[in-house]
Amino acid sequence: MLNNFLRETGTTDDPFKGWTAWSTLRAETVDKGLRAPGVDTDFQLVFFPDGDRFLGIAFTEHHRWFRHWLRQTAVSEYRYWNSADKPSSVSRKEWDRRAEAWDRVLGMEPLSTRGFVIDLHEIGGPFPQHKADQKRKQKGAS
Repeated sequence: MLNNFLRETGTTDDPFKGWTAWSTLRAETVDKGLRAPGVDTDFQLVFFPDGDRFLGIAFTEHHRWFRHWLRQTAVSEYRYWNSADKPSSVSRKEWDRRAEAWDRVLGMEPLSTRGFVIDLHEIGGPFPQHKADQKRKQKGAS
């Protein structure tokens, strides 16, 4: 993500300058409560105990990151919403079970009081690599 930002801002030759611009933009979006996928490194998981399992919600601007999360062992998608029609791939009975489960774990309190939160991102975001570090990594990969 940072490398894309450096390329798009023309700062690949001066990564510290690009990183400073990235950090400033990131701070501005966080302070204003805005979402900016190009600089948003947040990935937050909120888990809710439900008998012998956990239900969870992932918050991220990056669908690819979410898809990678779903590939983890013992993780599966268990979506539910009450604001639109159910997906055709889910039976009415299963949809009703999901509604009950989500109502049970979410309740009416804020999410943070019902479950536990894990932030999967580096505070302040990634740091640019020095060109020597990049070359060393490339050598090690070949």
